[in-house]
Amino acid sequence: MTSHLSIDYDEDVEGSYRAVVLKLPSGEEKRFASGDPQADWAAYHAYARDQKLMVIESSSVTHFCFDNAEWRFALNEAGYEMLVPEDRPEWTNADPGA
Repeated sequence: MTSHLSIDYDEDVEGSYRAVVLKLPSGEEKRFASGDPQADWAAYHAYARDQKLMVIESSSVTHFCFDNAEWRFALNEAGYEMLVPEDRPEWTNADPGA
């Protein structure tokens, strides 16, 4: 059975991040809500890996990075997608009119 993952925040509202949310097949909801999206994503990921969960991501995960340009996903050394701060100058200093 699959679990469903989302990021709880208000679209287009800067600073509205609340939590990474995992809805388990039982209907139970696990919220990773330290206030730090990167730490919450890592905590969710460790939990899902330890529990051997199959996870489907909702569009809010992708939208979070679209709405918050300071975040992106990158593969870690094990090949898993992790949420990390955007640190590429070509993206953080991009001219939107170019």
